[in-house]
Amino acid sequence: MINAREGVISRAGVPSGVVNLTSVYELFKEKMKGFELIPLEEDLQQRVTVEPCQLRILSCSIPDYWFITMEAECGLTELGLYRVLVLTEDICLADFDVGNVPMLRVAGVNVIACLPFWIYLTEEFLRKYSVYVTDVEKGLVESLFRWAMKVKLPDKETVSGRYLRDVMELMSDWNASSITDVIDRVE
Repeated sequence: MINAREGVISRAGVPSGVVNLTSVYELFKEKMKGFELIPLEEDLQQRVTVEPCQLRILSCSIPDYWFITMEAECGLTELGLYRVLVLTEDICLADFDVGNVPMLRVAGVNVIACLPFWIYLTEEFLRKYSVYVTDVEKGLVESLFRWAMKVKLPDKETVSGRYLRDVMELMSDWNASSITDVIDRVE
């Protein structure tokens, strides 16, 4: 389990130095051309049920994205909809407010940065396209969500601003179709 004391790290956990963000962003854009979701095999989908406060990694051709599941508002989780915080391994591009973007160390190996937005995904999507990693302490999840709610996105003219908007655009169809699926179930 990732908890607040052990999970959040400082910038000391990330290599320092001068990084040409424009070059990193261009590499990101290039690798995203080959992006595709990879469905999990049926037996893997059923191993761990989706619940709030789970860290999951997206199953895709470029495994840079992680999710933390949360309950959706108004009891929509009972209908299979989850609010999901998005995290990434693209530390250089995600750390738009140097030193103030929450970062987690996972299993002592991966360092992931919390992005300043969330999406909604159905339980079916999460089962089909994400792999359970570990549980996350509820207090830490709430703290990350409060940060995502209050932080201001960087200007769209900055490299980090363009990166964040690209990631939001990538996930926008998943978000919209998940919400639509739940609305259809209710009707």
